[in-house]
Amino acid sequence: MNRRAPSPVASSMTGPTTMEQNRSRTITALFDELSDGVYTLAVRLLGDRHLAEDIVQETFLTAFHKLSSYRAEGPIAAWIYRIGYRKSIEAHRRRRDVPEDPAVIARSEARLAASAEQEAIRSELVASLDRAIDGLTEPLRAVFVLRDIEGLSTSEAATALSVSESAVKMRLLRARKELRTSLKEYL
Repeated sequence: MNRRAPSPVASSMTGPTTMEQNRSRTITALFDELSDGVYTLAVRLLGDRHLAEDIVQETFLTAFHKLSSYRAEGPIAAWIYRIGYRKSIEAHRRRRDVPEDPAVIARSEARLAASAEQEAIRSELVASLDRAIDGLTEPLRAVFVLRDIEGLSTSEAATALSVSESAVKMRLLRARKELRTSLKEYL
């Protein structure tokens, strides 16, 4: 058999992609799959849709830059959610430490007025459920959102929140119990 060596030009054009291109494709696929879930988690933890959008961007930028450090000790989705959870907590702490500017308060009140009109349009049950979820403490809310809204497994939620599986189960049990109590008039 007479084999020719492949042309360097042809193999470079059809050969393997660079590491950077692979990371970009991986993060793009993860973004497509998980960005809505990270957004929901951030909104539920922070109560601010605009800040939650920033958290999604920060989460995936961090994931892109740290993808090579991912150790595959759990599902990559849990790793992404953990980054989003930590970014949300950091944002909450930063926001809490910064004194409110009167202009910012006025804009917030205007947004609240606009959201009150939107809230009137929603059904009473959905509004009550939102209030009940928001009334949960942060650890219970985070577990509830990841498990019951985003559909992560107990193991994935435990990995995302850096707690044990039994802690996730207990927090979920408490969250559901508190929600049942808050929503008893609807059940």
